[in-house]
Amino acid sequence: MRGVDFAIFLHSHMPYVRHNGDWPCGEQWLLEAWAESYLPLWKTIEDITSGLLPGKLALTMTPVLAEQLRDEYLQERLIGYLRNRVSQAGEEVARLKGLGDETRAALAARHEGRLNHTLREFEHRFRGRMLDVLAEGMDSGRVEVLASAATHSHLPSLGRDACRVAQLELGVESYRRHFQRDPSGLWIPECSYTPELDGILDRFSPPLSYVILDFRAVESAPEDAFTWEPRLLGDTSLVALLRDVVAHDLVWTIEGIPSHSHYRDYMKRDHDGYGFHYWRITSLQTPLDEKAAYDPGSAEEQAREDARKFVNDIERRRKYIEGLTGGSGPAVIMAGYDTELLGHWWLEGPIWLREVCAIMADGMELPRRVVEKTVSGPRPTLSPQLTSWCLKGDFSTWINPRTSETWTRVHAAEERFLDLVNSNAPATAERKRALAQAARELLLAESSDWTFMITRGKAGNYARERLGNHLNRFHQLERMLEGNHIDMEYLANLEDSDNLFPDLDLDYWRI
Repeated sequence: MRGVDFAIFLHSHMPYVRHNGDWPCGEQWLLEAWAESYLPLWKTIEDITSGLLPGKLALTMTPVLAEQLRDEYLQERLIGYLRNRVSQAGEEVARLKGLGDETRAALAARHEGRLNHTLREFEHRFRGRMLDVLAEGMDSGRVEVLASAATHSHLPSLGRDACRVAQLELGVESYRRHFQRDPSGLWIPECSYTPELDGILDRFSPPLSYVILDFRAVESAPEDAFTWEPRLLGDTSLVALLRDVVAHDLVWTIEGIPSHSHYRDYMKRDHDGYGFHYWRITSLQTPLDEKAAYDPGSAEEQAREDARKFVNDIERRRKYIEGLTGGSGPAVIMAGYDTELLGHWWLEGPIWLREVCAIMADGMELPRRVVEKTVSGPRPTLSPQLTSWCLKGDFSTWINPRTSETWTRVHAAEERFLDLVNSNAPATAERKRALAQAARELLLAESSDWTFMITRGKAGNYARERLGNHLNRFHQLERMLEGNHIDMEYLANLEDSDNLFPDLDLDYWRI
């Protein structure tokens, strides 16, 4: 990648689910992603760190996910979940053999072996070390982790700048606590940006040097810009790096690489047993009841073939960019995808990623190094007026008639909290604890996940319930604070269930 760098980053995020439901919505979301995406990818990260696997990899890690990966209760839950799935897979082998279905019995045995391996890997290598593995990767210079807002809030939709600042202050504080260093890059939740954020973002530079935006950012900017150009963002001193549209289309579309026929079909499960997958996609037009049996060998070979094709397409993209730029000036192809796509939704995704890394070898770069290379050269500006990574590039996924009442309630809670935290009431130990827990409940209510789910109609009732629960808990604490009478048993229960950000600093909301 001579004049054009290439970087892969994976966006790692999960809403706070600890002690907030199980199935079909709740803790099992995290447990499935942990078992099927995070653990296979963490093995890849270890191999990149040691040099066993060439290449470089960047990840966003939202603070709310980092808190959960380090939580002892959830680690124990993951072990229980994996042990249960191993047992269920063993029962499936016996059941399917009894039915004379040797094909599915063999696949069930494969599930059992894979789950057993995952369980052992977690117990002996990754338990309590998920974030340490990332820190070791950064120490090696081959891995980079980006910071983000505390609970992945849709920053432009929050009602007050003080709440936006608090989300980012907590995000940077959480990063420092977990990784013992300053972050260089920031994932703005949902890549949602307007110029009104410039002053807030610039407060965090340094330590931040760049942010990630979607390729659609050039569409609302007055400048004649290309997505591969690192440019200063608006009136900030931060560099904007944009996702590449070709890398997006190759993977992150309905007909992209993960839709190929040999891959495991995620949608079809065996509900006569324990919901395991035994079928392949076959084709996008094939009805669920006509799917062909999954062939692991063919699927793995498909992943390697698709990795080779992906690299060839990226190489063509590089040559195209070099042809336009003449090889002068910094340029980067940023390939960004949800972490949970690899392994959870696309079972063979981790194999594909390893093969891409192996083929690309020294042709991969970390985002911060891309930015460092631009220091001595001219830095033109990119000034998007409004952008996000939703389908339309606007904010309609989070702000629309379905969510208007939600934002009215969140904004009212923000105003009440700012009044409480900036009041002259005596700062007793009990009051500080209650204020800190009220802050946690407000932060959780501000998560972008709830409005996303309400808009998309996916688990919308769960999202409304979660949002309502956190606001109800907030208002119960508000009443206690106003009446100067803290129910310590109630407060302790909330501190146990919603226990993220243990060293939360109330000064982040001071005005």
